[in-house]
Amino acid sequence: MRPISRLLVRLVVAMLALVVVAGVAFVVVPPFATAVRTAGLLAELLEFGVRPLSASTSAPRRITTTYGSAPADRLDIYLPADAREDGSRAAVVLSLGIHPLSLDDPDVSRIAGGIARLGLVVGVPESSALRESRVTPDEPGRLAEAALVVTSRPEVDPRRVGMAGFSAGASVALVAAADPRIAHRLAFVSAFGGYGDAETLLVDVTTRTQESAGEVIPWAAEPYVRRDVAALLIGAIPPSAERDRLAALVDPVVESELAPSGPDAAVLSTLGEPDVRAAYRLLAASSRGDAEAALASSSAEVRRTLAAISPVSAAPGIRARVFLMHGESDRSIPVSHVHHIAEALPAGSLARLTVFDLFQHVQPGKDGLTLEQVPDLWQLYLYLHDLVALTTE
Repeated sequence: MRPISRLLVRLVVAMLALVVVAGVAFVVVPPFATAVRTAGLLAELLEFGVRPLSASTSAPRRITTTYGSAPADRLDIYLPADAREDGSRAAVVLSLGIHPLSLDDPDVSRIAGGIARLGLVVGVPESSALRESRVTPDEPGRLAEAALVVTSRPEVDPRRVGMAGFSAGASVALVAAADPRIAHRLAFVSAFGGYGDAETLLVDVTTRTQESAGEVIPWAAEPYVRRDVAALLIGAIPPSAERDRLAALVDPVVESELAPSGPDAAVLSTLGEPDVRAAYRLLAASSRGDAEAALASSSAEVRRTLAAISPVSAAPGIRARVFLMHGESDRSIPVSHVHHIAEALPAGSLARLTVFDLFQHVQPGKDGLTLEQVPDLWQLYLYLHDLVALTTE
């Protein structure tokens, strides 16, 4: 059990006791049933010592298949223990992002299994590219292919399939939601901690700032994020010996905790390829203006690649209901991105936008829960409640 205050434990236990006492209402009153199911799911996701879903439901059945081609990737599907081939079940496909855990990791099994215990079919696709920390323009389409495999299951109601993504996986899920093959049948997409625009993220991470409501404010990304974002930009450039050299040139800048002071003129003079020069100028830029100017000098091909993995570009094609979450103090992706996504969505598609005060990047309760996090815990409960209602009532 993770560290958690004694008072918070008492509150959780009291809530669970109420669930037991009100068992009859659980069965016959849908709104109350949703509240109880949501509390149970929250206990599973945050690894509370008492887990009513695990205690009161049978373990789901996990099957392994594949999706996509060239290459085909693994897809694990969790079926509720009582699922039948009657096309009645809602389903959700999880998008785990870059640096994903193995599909056999206990945390993945616990989260997917916890959702399946609510009665949903859960698909968890593996991605060769994301496993190698590459977000490519092909990735949203591959996630759509995984969703199509889950949708085709005989247990699943094809009108009640959604996606839930985390970190970069949230951004991939949002872009996938606009894929014409699934856009008009997808019921919802939940995005936790995703970026809105790849170009803006490059500027944010490079300059250690973010822009919110027209104001530029300090913000510093974790070192691994700086490395990932540099690799994202370099990967968007067509292969060449000069591109391969770029990674070594920008490595000292990326690894430094200090903001860049601008490109080295001597180094810049040795770079002949326009996109490599633009990338070096961007990753060494000392201001947002310089970084944006460097991006503007990139080729149309590079900018199309970045747009192809950007939710704000895909947003007009999203037809599903969209649920967004982000942490105010997130050091992986600035909180400003969740607002960029919300503003880009078609009118009426945003179902809920939740910004946490204290929870970190897509890991609520990672370092334990304290009383000061109770407001965030409540907001997470309300967010999950809407999704549980949508998929189980």
